[in-house]
Amino acid sequence: MNAPNDQSMSEKKKLVVIGNGMAGMRTVEELLALDDTLYDITVFGAEPHGNYNRIMLSPVLAGEKTLDDIMINTPQWYAAHGITLHAGNPVMHIDRGRREVVAASGLRVPYDRLLLATGSDPFIIPVPGHDLPGVISFRDIQDVNTM
Repeated sequence: MNAPNDQSMSEKKKLVVIGNGMAGMRTVEELLALDDTLYDITVFGAEPHGNYNRIMLSPVLAGEKTLDDIMINTPQWYAAHGITLHAGNPVMHIDRGRREVVAASGLRVPYDRLLLATGSDPFIIPVPGHDLPGVISFRDIQDVNTM
């Protein structure tokens, strides 16, 4: 019979992370460093790749670096750590009653613990011309590619 609090002998808790940016993934890295047997981790991100260092977007825009150069965690890193990554499939709904998240694709994933690390949306100051074609924010790799 398993001891009531023996996590290694029981099923891992399901941790779902909504947001594949620097903050959420740094938290996951810390959790793995503390004890990589605690959680079965699933990560959802709106962007279609692993997470990267947003601070380095300017050098990418300048042509000094590439997305690969600023990548923090590649898809291979997630796989090596047993993390399920749903890149390019953002969560659209949290069903707290059922303790599950629902992604844009319709995928439903249950959770025991939920981490919301979605970052922020850029704010474009509503000055004359802010809504003209070509006025964009500078927050992610898609913005860099647009520029």
